[in-house]
Amino acid sequence: MSRLGHNPLLDRSKKKDNIDIPKEKIVKQYGRMVHMKSELINQIDFTDITFINRLTLDNLDLDELKTSISSIGLLNIIYLQEKDNGKFRLVSGLRRASAIRDLYSENKEVKAKDRVVIFEKNTPYTLLDTMSVDENLKRKDLTLIEQSYKFNKEAARKDKSIEEITTEYNISKKTYYRIKNAITYPMEIREIIEILGADKAELLNKIIIKMGSNRNIKDVIKEYKDSNRDELREVLKNLNNSEKPSKVSIKYTAKGFNFSVKKKVPKEVKEYFEKLKNMMENEDYTFIK
Repeated sequence: MSRLGHNPLLDRSKKKDNIDIPKEKIVKQYGRMVHMKSELINQIDFTDITFINRLTLDNLDLDELKTSISSIGLLNIIYLQEKDNGKFRLVSGLRRASAIRDLYSENKEVKAKDRVVIFEKNTPYTLLDTMSVDENLKRKDLTLIEQSYKFNKEAARKDKSIEEITTEYNISKKTYYRIKNAITYPMEIREIIEILGADKAELLNKIIIKMGSNRNIKDVIKEYKDSNRDELREVLKNLNNSEKPSKVSIKYTAKGFNFSVKKKVPKEVKEYFEKLKNMMENEDYTFIK
């Protein structure tokens, strides 16, 4: 019999949290496939938000999903993890599980054979978090604001570098910060950010900040929300230019004034102002005439 050598999938000892293995192997190593049943739904702890990245669990739009599950069954797998109290936490599939819970409460049948994976208690957090990312962000189940919430949660944990996060999500650092900061935007922007997109939302937020209290946020959004990115960049550029201090200025004081020139001038101009300075020191103001 040939020797298998070291096979991490056959090794049941404690695993490092940074194992980078495909989803199928994670399931094979730590999970088991089961059927969905009403008893299982009742064992899910919907209050455990360890892997839930939605900002609110209320008012989920489930009607279309419930109709789909009732008609053709559950197509996408729900991922759970065992908890110490005999309950399960959701790793991925909040909307699916919520829709099925509603269907069971309505005494409707759910077709979900081999559509649930239950992970062991000792499954490393990082691996389950990766599963959550693959099943949610990459399937576009999360809104931009929910992705922002997700990124901020990861930043708060401080167990991943920015480089690791951007590689995991296959995005640039610029895109990462655009999404991460989205949750700090005014509510008026957050309400339409799915329409705007991360780039335009960032530009619009900068324009609002530059305008400050001079303009009402709703009015600014109404005026610029339909502009393209290049047009928004031009607006922002003009606002930035208008804020630049003048290169030639006069500041008056009780005892006189300060005349400031912060630009290159011809030699003749410098000589002229030297002459004025000398005349003024000698109380000679005949240059006025």
